[in-house]
Amino acid sequence: MGKNSSPFWQLVAREHENARAYCSRLTGNSGDGDDLYQDAVIKAFKGFDGLKQVDSFRPWFYQIINNTYKGRVRNPWWKHVLSRPTEIADHDWNYDPTNFYEAKRRLDSALSALSVDDRIIVTLAELEGWRISELAELTSKTEGFIKMRLSRARTKMRKRLGSLHRRTTKRTCDRGTVNICCATEPEED
Repeated sequence: MGKNSSPFWQLVAREHENARAYCSRLTGNSGDGDDLYQDAVIKAFKGFDGLKQVDSFRPWFYQIINNTYKGRVRNPWWKHVLSRPTEIADHDWNYDPTNFYEAKRRLDSALSALSVDDRIIVTLAELEGWRISELAELTSKTEGFIKMRLSRARTKMRKRLGSLHRRTTKRTCDRGTVNICCATEPEED
């Protein structure tokens, strides 16, 4: 992005890093995330003149990202692309990615138990650090509704992680693998 004095590009520049990272988290990898981000920026640029309050740019822009993502998920071709595993671009040969891939696999499985709308809310709240009030503004819902959706989504994720935990062996936990499922099962006497 070159220097541009346009209000649109100034607003995008403020959100660029976080929005791009959010797109990567939604899609599961940086390549598809970059594509999603670019498509959302183009749509936002085309519709910027219709934005009534510049102060609400952030939720407006994220809503465009969310709607673009939802459109891709509905398209059968994107369902195949979104399910691809993530690759590490810069590889450190001394780094053992086993723990990372195991945690990512479990997180992806837990997120796949959610609807697209719930996945968006959980990703923004838990991974992007959005406040409940910001999510309520973005979705045009009450804060109580957002809290309820988050609670139900977390419960679905816990159930999915619990079923994954029952399918893994105790040896996986003892080996030191990052196993976020271990915390979801009560300890037996």
